[in-house]
Amino acid sequence: MTTNYLFCVDSDGCAMDTMTYKHELFFGPLIVKHFPIENPEQFQKDWEKLNLYSRTRGVNRFTGLVMSLKAAGVPNIDRLVEWAETTDSLSNASLEAAIAEQDSSDLQAALAWSNDVNAHIKGYEGEVLAFPKAKEGLAKLSQLGRVYVVSSANREAVEEEWRDQGLLDYVTDLYCQDRGKKEDVIAQLLAKVDQPDHLLMIGDSPGDCSAAEQNGVRFYPIMVGDEEASWTDLLEGQAEQFVAGTYDEATYKSRFWDNLDKG
Repeated sequence: MTTNYLFCVDSDGCAMDTMTYKHELFFGPLIVKHFPIENPEQFQKDWEKLNLYSRTRGVNRFTGLVMSLKAAGVPNIDRLVEWAETTDSLSNASLEAAIAEQDSSDLQAALAWSNDVNAHIKGYEGEVLAFPKAKEGLAKLSQLGRVYVVSSANREAVEEEWRDQGLLDYVTDLYCQDRGKKEDVIAQLLAKVDQPDHLLMIGDSPGDCSAAEQNGVRFYPIMVGDEEASWTDLLEGQAEQFVAGTYDEATYKSRFWDNLDKG
């Protein structure tokens, strides 16, 4: 059994069926509480399109916040925009450091929103489930190499969700929002394999694909709306194809973009 292969697996919308409800119930609606949104109903529709059903699916929460606020014409967010475009870590900790350095109302509002989202997610009492076949797929990956969670979500929430679903048994470590941007995390993890062809990024968003491309590693997509089939395909053939060096990445990427363009 080889162990010189490393699998980076995203959490929300990839292994865990958590992405949709978080955006529908918390991320979008809570923005209205902290920022002056003139048309909340339209703002929510635009938020879901941007974050779930387009080529910006899975964008970091703060990047999505800035994009949505700018599109809605919300004023007085210059400091927030500057921070989001220049920070090395799109996280609460980085935002807190920016506030300590130069306080502003828009930074304070963004932090309050993010903390509010985290609190609501933590207090959510609905079912939080892994996608069908994700557990079996992770078990397969752990037999072929090492599995790392690579997610831009809050680490505490990811760890709790994966533990509840019995997924942590297959994971070597978690690299979440607190560890930096996905492309930087993958760059760090590349030191753990002999060559880039031994690392596979598994995700559901263009950000996952881009992070893989920036590091010269392969990408396997979990298709929105077709997650079970994606995991089944990985479990029953594509994981072993990757290890064998015969994974047809171009075909899967083409299917991935076509699926997102359907909206």
